[in-house]
Amino acid sequence: MGTDPLVSVVIPSYNHEKYIESAISSVLNQTYKNLELIVIDDGSQDRSLELIRQFKDPRLQVHAQENAGAHATINRGLEMAQGDFLTVLNSDDLYEPERLEICLKRFADNPDLGLVSSWINVIGSEGNLLGVKQGWENMQPWDLGDPDRSFRKTGSFSLNLLSSNYVATTSNMLWTRAVYQAVGGMRDLRFVHDWDYLLRVASQFPCEQVEQPLMRYRIHDSNTIHSNYDWMMFEICWVITANLNRFFGSQLFNKEELSAEITDLDMLYESINFQGNEKLVWLIQNYLTHLTQQGHPSPEEELIHNKTLREFFISKVKKPVEDQAPSRPPVLHRLHSHLKKVKQRMF
Repeated sequence: MGTDPLVSVVIPSYNHEKYIESAISSVLNQTYKNLELIVIDDGSQDRSLELIRQFKDPRLQVHAQENAGAHATINRGLEMAQGDFLTVLNSDDLYEPERLEICLKRFADNPDLGLVSSWINVIGSEGNLLGVKQGWENMQPWDLGDPDRSFRKTGSFSLNLLSSNYVATTSNMLWTRAVYQAVGGMRDLRFVHDWDYLLRVASQFPCEQVEQPLMRYRIHDSNTIHSNYDWMMFEICWVITANLNRFFGSQLFNKEELSAEITDLDMLYESINFQGNEKLVWLIQNYLTHLTQQGHPSPEEELIHNKTLREFFISKVKKPVEDQAPSRPPVLHRLHSHLKKVKQRMF
């Protein structure tokens, strides 16, 4: 293996006995061999842990714990990791065989990069191909306005993240140890911990997308994203409100000319869609300002961790109206086929 950098892959496993063997095999069978695989079973109630322990490979570590949730399990794995590069694979997803090799070449070609993602093969529960997610170019989860006036015209990895999580999943990120040391782990979010992490990274480090599908993201009925629309929508509003200002002065509003600022304002207006929850966003923003003025050490996390506050904000989410057809329809209006279920997940 010589001087090949070590890649640490973390798989948080939970109740995916149908898929976990394929996920593990897709890592161990990578064309890039210098890797460690850390699998943490998060209190599965099915045969997942039994199936995991059947694998015999010196690169594999297996750990079991009581259920702690996805973000905590991922963070535990990242803390254990020894690699120069870090990545996560959800236990129902798969890597294409050359994923790590191709992504690492991007880092070799551009040592300043902090994170790399790729296009995605979107598959159904039985592995059937539903489509190819080409970053921000297709399968938008909601109407994102005029592409000639929105962030899409910039071709910017980071700015397009402000419109939607086109990277789509925790499984589609490979990042450096330097990024991890600067940004830390995932925050305690149920639906958007990957999107939040991406925004925190992309506001500080150059990132690139490989225009080739290098992983398979699986759509099935037990995806977390299907479980609670109101909670999901609150986190979507929160993740933009909490992270938008990270881009001010560096990637937005970074020129002195007023005309340039007007252009940025127009792109921002055309690029962000809160599904009719603008009042909720206003409320979140002003309460965060209040907490900051009161000297709260972590106002953003307070809205996540304080159950009373979180439930209040969730209660203010505007419900999708089935009998209306607004110009910017809510996510659930698009769920008429497997492919449109894909669009729901790609926020």
